[in-house]
Amino acid sequence: MTPHLPPPCLICEGLERYLGEEESRVHVLRGVSLTLEPGLVHAVVGPSGCGKSTLLYLLGLLDHPDAGSITIDEVPVASLSDEDLSATRNERLGFIFQFHFLLQDFTAAENVMIPMRRLGRARMEEMRARAEFLLDAVGLGAKVDRPSRHLSGGEQQRVAIARALANDPRVILADEPTGNLDTSNSERIFSLLTTLVRENEKALLLVTHNPEIAERCDWVHEMKDGVIFESRPGLRAPGSAPS
Repeated sequence: MTPHLPPPCLICEGLERYLGEEESRVHVLRGVSLTLEPGLVHAVVGPSGCGKSTLLYLLGLLDHPDAGSITIDEVPVASLSDEDLSATRNERLGFIFQFHFLLQDFTAAENVMIPMRRLGRARMEEMRARAEFLLDAVGLGAKVDRPSRHLSGGEQQRVAIARALANDPRVILADEPTGNLDTSNSERIFSLLTTLVRENEKALLLVTHNPEIAERCDWVHEMKDGVIFESRPGLRAPGSAPS
């Protein structure tokens, strides 16, 4: 008997995206398709301008494709109302931006609590406890009440990573999540994210220019000129890659 496999966390098929005015528009994505399975980590690599960040923004429901489809937890995104689209983005997706976008006058804990406040399902003390737990996990347990403007750039990036995990998302999308971190903190964050994904049946798609990190993922997707031209198992992925 064939074992029952859990459904993918996210599927995109044939994504197309144009940017710019009609007479000078650029074909940024040219039919990109991906399947993100629970428990696996995917990396997207490629030269600057090849469409990696555009792909993340589409999958994060922060932009709309010109063609193609996105399905999250077996629900086609195109069928959702604006209200349901916003709820899906807040509840099921965690986005780690290349730039942290923190509120500078808010403390680290207050920034992490923003997505939980928006979701509106937890009491204040529960949100605070969750924020403290996540900040401790990224190595900022001693700075939960420090205003963001008084944190270093690397510390602010770690707050942003904690914020992306606040609502326990099914899919984590990360644009250069360790790009502003030193080697020690890069390792800490990558280990945190991969452990979270593998133990809790989540999916992680990260864009990275770091070949060492890319090769430690389960799958590496190479992009050029808006196309994924090769998908292969990572060299250091634990266990055997799925066929």
